[in-house]
Amino acid sequence: MLNLSIDFDKVEATKPFRLSFQVDAEDKDALAKRFEWIRIDRLDGQIILSRLSNEACHMTGKIVAEIVMTCVISDAEVAQSLMIEVDERFAVMDGDDEEAVIDPMSVQTEPMINRTIPVGETVAQLILLEAPDWPRADDVPPVDIVVKSKDDQGPFGKLADLKKTR
Repeated sequence: MLNLSIDFDKVEATKPFRLSFQVDAEDKDALAKRFEWIRIDRLDGQIILSRLSNEACHMTGKIVAEIVMTCVISDAEVAQSLMIEVDERFAVMDGDDEEAVIDPMSVQTEPMINRTIPVGETVAQLILLEAPDWPRADDVPPVDIVVKSKDDQGPFGKLADLKKTR
């Protein structure tokens, strides 16, 4: 599934291309290893590809993921349930000057290389973007930083002291 790419020419102008997927254990393990997570228990969803023009495509849908990460404080397992709304655009960019094709003020558009839509890689990237950056177990108390002396303040504390003497 993660290597899944759809040929843009399979997406008809009048009929959206619909795809339901359920990622197998091997691909879930590979993705968990890639993102340095403990495991992925569930990864499935539905994707709809619609043509916007002869050179562009719109991907919509929903992804459901259940991931297990490591707590940044205690190394305990932290389970996360993700419900991701998909709203991505792709454009054919086979020319040499790919950046000039897209207006920077328009909607974010990803490239289609060789007229293929990278569905699997897009799903992987969306899961990574939605996962918490700093997973934390519920039973871990907040970390308090205590400054014991001026030497423990670090370089910015010392600079603040210098500023006070002026």
